[in-house]
Amino acid sequence: MLRKSGRPPDSASSLDQELKASGEILDLLPIATCICDASGRIVQYNRRAVELWGRTPEPGQTHDDFTAENRFLTLDGDLLPRSRIAEVLRTSRPIRNDEITVQRVNRPSLVVLLNIEPLLDAEGRLIGVINCFQDITERQRMVEALARSQQELREQEERWRASYEHAAIGIVEIDAEGRFLRVNEAILSIVGGTREELLGWRLFGRTHQDDRDVDGELYRKQVAGEIGFYSIEKRFIRRDGRMIWMGVRSSSVRDPSGKFLYGVRVVQDITERKEAETRQKLLIDELNHRVKNTLATVQSLAAQTARGTASTEAFHQAFEGRLIALSHAHDQLTRQRWQSADLRDIVKGATAPHLSRPDEQISIEGATITVSPRTALTMALVLHEMTTNAAKYGALSAPEGRIEIAWRVEPRPPKSPLLHIEWRERNGPPVEAPAKPGFGSRFIQGSVTVELRGSVRMDFNPDGLHCTIDVPLDPAADDQPHTA
Repeated sequence: MLRKSGRPPDSASSLDQELKASGEILDLLPIATCICDASGRIVQYNRRAVELWGRTPEPGQTHDDFTAENRFLTLDGDLLPRSRIAEVLRTSRPIRNDEITVQRVNRPSLVVLLNIEPLLDAEGRLIGVINCFQDITERQRMVEALARSQQELREQEERWRASYEHAAIGIVEIDAEGRFLRVNEAILSIVGGTREELLGWRLFGRTHQDDRDVDGELYRKQVAGEIGFYSIEKRFIRRDGRMIWMGVRSSSVRDPSGKFLYGVRVVQDITERKEAETRQKLLIDELNHRVKNTLATVQSLAAQTARGTASTEAFHQAFEGRLIALSHAHDQLTRQRWQSADLRDIVKGATAPHLSRPDEQISIEGATITVSPRTALTMALVLHEMTTNAAKYGALSAPEGRIEIAWRVEPRPPKSPLLHIEWRERNGPPVEAPAKPGFGSRFIQGSVTVELRGSVRMDFNPDGLHCTIDVPLDPAADDQPHTA
């Protein structure tokens, strides 16, 4: 504040006298400075002010006139009606540490820090103002960049927090001792516990005992810094006692010195995949078993057919028919995924190739039952053999000949139920019992007794063959010990 003792002179002369003494000092100041009299006329300024203005004011020019082409705005972008010097001249109140934006014509905008003080004479009358202003554009850019960076960091943290909580995979943070530090929502669903419960758990407490040592050793190495991350598939006991499979990828977070801070484990429930793999392996094993059995059956058919035929042509015809019967049975089993086959379908498939008038030549009666793959394949070959013999020598060799096939299931506790099948031929040529069993009879007897643990009875009555076949529906169950 400039003050002068003695008789009060006029404001202009008083300010001029003061400026004569301070003019050289202004140029020594590191910040831009200008002085205006009470009318707003620029009466003194330093070199730093000229550098920021980019030009020199005309003698006697007021600050309002000198800055008329500029626009003054708050940092929020609100337009100020006049320069802040005019406001201090009007109110005599100082402005301190005020930051504004100055938009200049044909020059870059500046962000300026203002400190404007009123100048009073000895009697307290306003004689002018002194304006100290600094270019803080670069600092403001840094402040804004920092604010943007902090905002982006907050947004990134919010996104990460949302991703962490709502990820479809489980995420767990654990300390070096295996204590749970933080868990997300998905892991709660996977293991079947609450957040509070999990935060009291330790890493390997519910790991299946057969997998615990492997996972524990890998995590020990990770904490020690011997490995950076690892993946493992292990069994885990849920809170409800159900065992599940989980895939785990474990990584570590360390400080700049390499000290272990905590581990991050990403967890997926892979139970369905492991079960599918188990089913697939079983299917492959079953397929291999079936292929081997089928090859063995075909080899046996070929050998038996060769022993029962006198020529290559006869062998070809008989062998082809048996293969076709076997193929039809395979089709029936495939449609049922090799779990079982409908007995009626097996009967129809085995007899159909030899029937020109099915409705007149064959009668099929029996309840709907399913049989095992082994029974289906064996019965298909047996029924094919019997139908072939009937077409050559029995009822189907005569125009009026007819076959009747019927079955029923007879309970016989404690053993498995017995499938009883009857085959009757009618209206065919007269029948005589052969002097010795032919190949067909031997094939039928051997197939039923050896493959199915059943029995066959053939009665060669004059009016037609009557054959009964008894087969246990579950031979394996009969091997189990029974208790009263």
